[in-house]
Amino acid sequence: MPSSVSLSLVPDFAGSGETVLLRRLVALCNHMSALSSQVTELGPILDVLARGIGSGVAVVDRTLEVLASAEMKETFDDGARASVYQAVLTAAARSRRPLAIPNLGDGPAVVAPVLVGGDVAGYLLTVSGQDADFTEDMRLLAIEHAAMVCGLVMGRDLVVTAAAGRARHELLEALLLSSDRNDPELERWARHLGLDPAGAYVVVVFDAPGSRPGSGEPLLARAAPGTIVAARTDEVVAIVAGSVETARALATSCLQASSALAGAGVGNPCESAAELARSYAEARRALAAGQRMGQAAAVFADLGIHRLLLRVPDVGDLRAFAEEVLGGLSREYVETLAVYFQENGSPARAAQQLNVHPNTVGYRIRRVEELTGLSLARHRDRLMAEVAVEILQALGDRS
Repeated sequence: MPSSVSLSLVPDFAGSGETVLLRRLVALCNHMSALSSQVTELGPILDVLARGIGSGVAVVDRTLEVLASAEMKETFDDGARASVYQAVLTAAARSRRPLAIPNLGDGPAVVAPVLVGGDVAGYLLTVSGQDADFTEDMRLLAIEHAAMVCGLVMGRDLVVTAAAGRARHELLEALLLSSDRNDPELERWARHLGLDPAGAYVVVVFDAPGSRPGSGEPLLARAAPGTIVAARTDEVVAIVAGSVETARALATSCLQASSALAGAGVGNPCESAAELARSYAEARRALAAGQRMGQAAAVFADLGIHRLLLRVPDVGDLRAFAEEVLGGLSREYVETLAVYFQENGSPARAAQQLNVHPNTVGYRIRRVEELTGLSLARHRDRLMAEVAVEILQALGDRS
């Protein structure tokens, strides 16, 4: 803190003997106290304080962003002044009492912490101007009382917001984890969350290690206004209005915008609240599959046979099966086999995809059969080979 700035705690008011001024001070404080039970915003309280002490007033957060103000002409974004105010805010938060700054150049300034419970929810600032009658001690007492009243209003808002947030979170949890699709309450819960019963929605699950309540909401709110978002343990869940492609695009853009999100899974569409739990389960399975396959954003509808493979808990068991079926085939042979299956066993079409002669494809397929002991003309052998190829491709193991 600059040495030119001095701070002083509000002294105990011993009285000046000026009965009129004392009555004005008491009336001012009573007026603000009465307002605290009548208003839900800080503006009216700050208006009364500004008129009473003849000073511009504002309530700011710890970054000096103005939350409410009255008669305030001062700005707090000037570099030198901002550093002074930041230092005073820190000191006021530590002392839990108003601090006077007598030498900023525009008349005395005061910083009073606005307390909600044991926490500092904001800071009441007064700058420039001074009532011709009130003494400095009277002004400080009025400001301290105003900070207390502002704390009451802000505390009430925080309680209401917290209660609404908890209720919203509990409703969303009930929808995502419901096992009874015939529960008539599901549609009512969905309407309370703002979901359109006739709308189509897709659940997206983001891997967010260490997520906490509120995590990811600002990002998703900017990317897709109206999206229902909830942070759960190590994941962020979003209910997205629209199609799977809309949800995929949202997942991709959010992963690119935030390093805190480590992957995403997209479920199938649901046309009723009763299907949200199913879409959520699908999104979680898609996320797990995508992480195994190295995909940032995986869509359940694209998983194919991996929906079943995903249920095998040990990846080593999958790799062991693939190696048992295909042995030590080279990368070239595995890729040829994969394209051959994709083209429904057509050497000509596979050759076009691989940019080789059809005879080369035929030769490689024969060598695969010789090296593995499989006969691709037999249904069982062909099925095992296709599953093994899918496993190797999913695990990224081509060697």
